[in-house]
Formats: sequence, C-alpha cells, structure tokens
Amino acid sequence: MKFIKKNKWALLASFFIPLLLMVIVLAMTGIYWGSSRSILAGDAYHQYVAIHSLYRNILHSGGSSGFLYTFTSGLGLNLYAFSAYYMGSFLMPLTFFFDVKSMPDALYLLTILKFGLIGLSAFVSFKNMYQKLSKLIVLSISTAFALMSFLTSQLEITMWLDVFILLPLIIWGLHRLMDERKRWLYFVSLLILFIQNYYFGFMVAIFLVLYFLARMTYEKWSWTKVLDFVVSSALAGLSSLIMLLPMYLDLKSHNSDALSTLSGVFTENSHLFDLFAKNFVGTYDTTQFNAIPMIYVGMMPLALAILFFFTKSIRLRSKFAFLGIIAFFVASFYLQALDLLWQGMHSPNMFLHRYAFLFSLLLVLMALETLSRWEEIKTWHILTISLFLITGFLATLIFGHYKYVMTSQVMLTFLFGLAYLILSINSVRKWISAHLFVIILFVFMTVEAGVNALYQVQGIQKEWNFASRDYYNTQVNSIEPIANKVNELTGSGFARMDNTVPDTANDGMKYNFNALSQFSSVRNSNASSIMRQLGFHTDSTYLNLRYPGNTLLMDSIFGIKYNISQAQPPKFGFSPVSNALSNLSKNSNAMGLGVFVPNGFEDAKFTDKAQASSFINNQTALVNALTKSKTTFFTPFYTTSEETADKITGAGNSVTLTRPKTSTATDVSVTYGITVAANSQIYLSVPNITYLNSNAENTLITISDVSNPKMTRSLNSYYVGTNDTGSFLNLGSFSKETKLKVTLAFPENSQVTFDTTSFWRLDTEAYQKEMALLQSRSPKTEMIKNGVRMTYREKEKGDIFLTIPYDKGWSAKVDGKKVAVSKAQSGFMKVSVPAGSHRLELKFFPNGLKEGIICFILGILLFIGYNYFTNKPKKSGGTKNES
Repeated sequence: MKFIKKNKWALLASFFIPLLLMVIVLAMTGIYWGSSRSILAGDAYHQYVAIHSLYRNILHSGGSSGFLYTFTSGLGLNLYAFSAYYMGSFLMPLTFFFDVKSMPDALYLLTILKFGLIGLSAFVSFKNMYQKLSKLIVLSISTAFALMSFLTSQLEITMWLDVFILLPLIIWGLHRLMDERKRWLYFVSLLILFIQNYYFGFMVAIFLVLYFLARMTYEKWSWTKVLDFVVSSALAGLSSLIMLLPMYLDLKSHNSDALSTLSGVFTENSHLFDLFAKNFVGTYDTTQFNAIPMIYVGMMPLALAILFFFTKSIRLRSKFAFLGIIAFFVASFYLQALDLLWQGMHSPNMFLHRYAFLFSLLLVLMALETLSRWEEIKTWHILTISLFLITGFLATLIFGHYKYVMTSQVMLTFLFGLAYLILSINSVRKWISAHLFVIILFVFMTVEAGVNALYQVQGIQKEWNFASRDYYNTQVNSIEPIANKVNELTGSGFARMDNTVPDTANDGMKYNFNALSQFSSVRNSNASSIMRQLGFHTDSTYLNLRYPGNTLLMDSIFGIKYNISQAQPPKFGFSPVSNALSNLSKNSNAMGLGVFVPNGFEDAKFTDKAQASSFINNQTALVNALTKSKTTFFTPFYTTSEETADKITGAGNSVTLTRPKTSTATDVSVTYGITVAANSQIYLSVPNITYLNSNAENTLITISDVSNPKMTRSLNSYYVGTNDTGSFLNLGSFSKETKLKVTLAFPENSQVTFDTTSFWRLDTEAYQKEMALLQSRSPKTEMIKNGVRMTYREKEKGDIFLTIPYDKGWSAKVDGKKVAVSKAQSGFMKVSVPAGSHRLELKFFPNGLKEGIICFILGILLFIGYNYFTNKPKKSGGTKNES
C-alpha cells in the first residue's frame, strides 16, 4: 500500500500511456471500437476470434458443456491440452459480455488492456528493483518495454501478450530471491507463466538460468542462492504439471511433428548486419517466412545496454558474463541448432525467432543497471558508443541487403539518436539539471515508442491485412442463424455440421457447432493422418484439416448431418431444412457418433498413396469393415470429349494449359464432355494444381446439361480454392442418364499445371442400401458434460466404432460398469459391448490430469515447507550440558 500511495500517478501513467499509444496507433490504422476495419489479422481472424467465442459459449452454457473436451473442432479435441496453448489469459472471462458479432471489439479491448497491463507490470517491477531511479526514468523504460517491436509487430497473436505481463514480475521475483531471500513472488509468477503458456515458459526458463548465473557474478558465489533458485524453480515446475503433464502426454501421443530436424548450419535469410537493421526506428520486414529477429526495444535502451560495459562499479567478470549471454543470443539468431533449441526443437510456422523478446528484455535490464550508475558515465563513453552505433548503421545501409529499411526510418533513427546524444552529453556534463534531463528523456522515449509501434502495425496491415468489419459481419449474419437453427434442431442430441465454402477452418468453434474441420497448433495428428488417407485435405504437419472436397460416403460415416451448402451442386440424400435458411441442408443418411459392428470391428487395410483411386479404395474398405460386406460403391468413368482454346503440353501424368499470346481471354480453361449413368453422384478429381499467378489460386467449375442438343441448360457454377480442398469436386446427383459439359476455368492465370484428371461415379442405390443398414446400427447419442451417452439394442455382442479421435483420456461404462476403450483404425476408438439393450456412457478426463493435480498440491506444500524452514529464525544460545 505504501508503494501505491507513493507512486499512484506513475502507476496510472504506466498503464494508460502504453494503452493510449496503442489506441492512437490503431486508430491511425483505421482500427477502433466499432470501426469498419477490425483488429483481426492473420491468426486473429482464423483462430483467436473463434477460440474466444468458444470460451464465451462455454461460459454461457453455465459450464454444462464442460471445459475438458469439445466436438466443435477436428471431430473432437482435448480442450484442456488445447487451453494450455491458447486460452490461458486471465482476461478471457471478459468474453462473457460479448457475442460472436461483437467479438472483434472484445479482441480490440483485450489487446489494448494487455498493453496497458504490460506497462504497469514493468513499472511496478522495475521501480521496485531499482528504487533510486526516478519515476519518469522507470516510466520511460517500462513504456519502451511494453511497446517493443516483438509485441507491436505480432499483436494479432493475442495469447502471447499475457506472457509479458508476467515477465517483469518474474524478474523482480528473481531479484528478491537473490537479494532478500524472498521467494514467493518468483515462485507464484513463474508457476502462473508455466500454466498459462508452457511454450514461452520453456524459453523463459532457459533465460532465467543464464541471467541468474550472470547476476551471481556481482558478488561472492553463494550456494544458498543457488539452492533457493533451483528449489523454487523446480517446485514451480512441479506444481505446473497440473497443466504441463496433460499437455505433454497429449503432444507425445497425438502430434507427430513435435520435433524438427536440422536442415543446415545457419538460419535462413540471416546476414551480417541483421541486429543493426532491426534497430532502426520502425523497421519491419515480415512475420511470415525469412524474417530476422524482432529485437527493437528503443534506441536509448540499446545505447544504455552498451554503456553497461563502461561502468566502473560492475566487475569485469560480470561484464564478461553478460557479454556471454549476448553472444549466445546472437549465435542463436544465426545458428539453426541453437535457434531450434530455444523453441523446443520445433521449427515455428512463421513468426520466427520467437525467443527474440528475451534479447530485448536483456537490453532493458542492462539499461536499468546503467541508469542506476549514471554518475559513472563519462562524455567519451557516450561518444565511443555513438561512433560504434553510427558505424554499424552506416555499414548496414552501405553493405547490407535490407530493402525494407526506408529512408523515413533512417531519418528518424538519426534524429532520435542525435537528440539522445545531445541530451546525454548535457546530462553527463551537468549542463542541464537532472530533473530536466529526465523529463526530456521521457518525452523522447515515449514518442519514439509510439512512432515505432505505428510502423509495426502498418506493417501488419500491409502484410496480413486487418479484416474488414463488413466482411466479418457478412459471414456472421450468414452462418450464425444456421448454427443456431442446427443447435435448436439437435437439442441435447449429437450431430455434426460443416461448410462447403468455409469462412475459416475453425467455424465450428466460432459458431458453436460440432465440426470436422480444424486449424490449430494443438491437434490429434493420428486421427488427421487417417483422414488424409480418406481423401480429406491436410498438410504435412496436420496443422490443417479441411472438410470440403470429399464424398457422400465420408459425410455419412463421420456424422455430417447438416451442410451449409453455398453455390455447389446438390448432394444425394441432402434436402433443404427450411425456406428461411436456404443454405442449410440435411443429410438423411448421416450416422450418429458411432456404429455397432456385430462380433467386433477389425481395422480396414488402407493404401497410403496420395491419389484418388487410393482414397476411393480406403473409403470403401472402411465402410465394408463396418458393414462386413464387399460392396462396390465407386467406379471410374471417362470423358466423351475434351476441348480447349489453350495450348496443351505435358509429360507423364502432368498436363499444362498455356494461354496463346494472341488470346484476349483472362484465364485458361478446358471443357470435358461426360455421360452420367442413372442413379449417380459424380465427382471430379484434379490433383496437384499449380497456378502461375499465386494471387489467384481458384478454380471455376461450370456444369451444364447438354442432353438436349437444341438447348444447353446451366446447372451450377462455383469457385473452389483448391489448396484447401480435398480430392473430390462435387459435380452433382443425377437420377437418370444425363449428358454434361464440365468446364474448368482458372481465372487470372495464363498458365496452370495439373495431374491427369479422373471422374468417379458413386452408385447411390448401393450407397443408400448400406447406409440404411448402418443407420439401423447407429446408437442414439446424447451430449453430456465432457462426454456423450449412447443407447442401443442389438441381438449379438460386438464393438461400437466411434468417430472420435483416440485419446487415453476417454473412459467408458456400460450400464455403470467400466469397460475398455480401444484404438480403432489407428486414430479412432471402439468399445466392446454386450448383446441386448444397454446404455454406454463415455466421459473425458485428460490423461495425466489426476497426477498433475497431485503434483500441483505437492509442489505448493513443499515450497511452503522449504520457505518456512529456511527462513525460520535460528535460536541463539542454549543450556550447558552437564554430566
């Protein structure tokens, strides 16, 4: 309380200055509360608005849906492990007061609040660590820390911002542990970091070891301090197992790309003067691939960190220790092995060098040490480091390859640098008062932080584009009423829905419906691997799992009961739900969450080849394993004609269409003639399309009925983004023999290449017969908290095959008696059940959470005991022993 009373205005300023600067910067970019341009860029649009909406929906359900598992993503997701990476913020409960339409404003509010809290946390910590420094000096440094380039250039990843609220508190706690043997702040803040964000917690843990060892050189070596540090850190780690253990077990079991292999010695796109290039005011290269580290934290902190090595009162061994940490960081920026080490040996998907913020933190800490010894700085020290920086910046401009460093940024760097040089010399020479020096320094550093932040946010806008509110609202107004209607129709039952033209792969999370699609760093790679073999689109790391571009067979087996159908041809068995919601259709052949298989389910044999025939065979094998039959569903058929005005070339299975130079067309295209047999659902496979124009990677499919030679009837015309689509393009359902023309056009492309196309017919009569059989064996499913309840009636024993990704966290009971949950088809689940009428209940409790809770309690109790007994006053004197 004494600290608050003494610093109340500075505390308010430390919160509101970064917050208001970001409000101004975002407003200058066209982003504010209710603005036409939202704060949603990149992952913020594709992931975080959906995740915050999911959290909000759970709160509004009163917790009835549970915080441990969700079916709104990737067929099913361990939500507890997912939250360790995505949902750890203390501010998440604020989403309760928003809905999906206003969620962009929620993310805007959370973002600016977090910048304010970072500034407040930094001021409180730095002021307590260096109490003799003036409030304005500490305020200047805390503002620079809050608006460092690492944060402002990546603000769309809102989950990262919480780390920086905790980071200064952890450092302050470490100082208290070392200087006063007060351990609580360090233990609690580090524990919270590990629980909130294990990924950044790992990087911070490495830094803490380095910083502790360097700071130990200030005084005589103390094994007591080492013990305090090791025990407090270890017990924080032990207690954090309440989150880390379930997360680790989930990653170990379900994420096949957990570790990356080295592809070379050096990191990509690294050059000699990278550190100087990224210290120009406002420099922004990219946050995608080939980025160099975002290390800017202000010109003055940089200069002060270098002046650290000129101070007399800091021992030479300490200077070498801190120089060693700097050297380790620089080596990490250039050497691939060290770069991966910081990031848990996992190569990041864009947003490279994610530990770079720790380099900025180190500069800030060294700057604070220098400021606390400002009276030791001489004029020649300032001139020397000025010459060093000027030489480095000039060499960067003359010899470097940094096209993103703009003239305006060079001028700003020169002007701010000159101002700091003049100001510092005036202070050292005592030509101005200390009070005036502090005021002017505060003004310049605050303005510089704001200017740099503006450049970073403008860089995000140029590279990622903050989504338009109109576009966002259009999607919400289209999808939300449909999702609400499906939830109303489903009630407590179970049904999946997906979108043939999705807004994002996380629409299920966003709009609260059970979905197959997913885009997430935390996913079940085993299940996604099987989905890939069934023809669904995934990438090599299974980061993406996409619904569009598959067959009716997969719709029904995976319980896709509803479709948001946009512009695509009708599917067999799908019918409109209501006139009011014309885009919503219902699949009359969809299974529930499981299918009973008499006498047990045996895995189907899959072929692991990325070609349409293999996907068809795998789909057929899976369905036949469920029905225990040998039905043929698909047959290939061939074109009757092929026409194009473009030049056709190719070798092997590859075909290239090239627009003639004399052509006035804006695309290339090819038209196929086909004859469709009666009772058919037909598909087209166009593998491995490569577009010449990377900004126009879409295919326009036009389907026309030419059965009547006197009249061509247009049936459908729709676009497909083929990079995020599975292997089978829907061409429609036909009850009688029909002659068609199918045109593939590639707008704004003068050349495209693709592998040999193939047409496939699904026999709808055979399909209908087998689906009716499976539906009769599909148990009735009811959603319960963190699980499902099924009821069934069968004449013989067997297995219930479940389209739920396999996870050891699942347990099952039949009529209250525990039964085993087994892996099926390498990525899904099955439960052996007896004949008769029974109730099967499946509940999810994360694997390792029970042990994690024990470790959490044990770690805290051990810390309390260690802290009590090591701080217990020793009794003096004693009684004389007489014999």
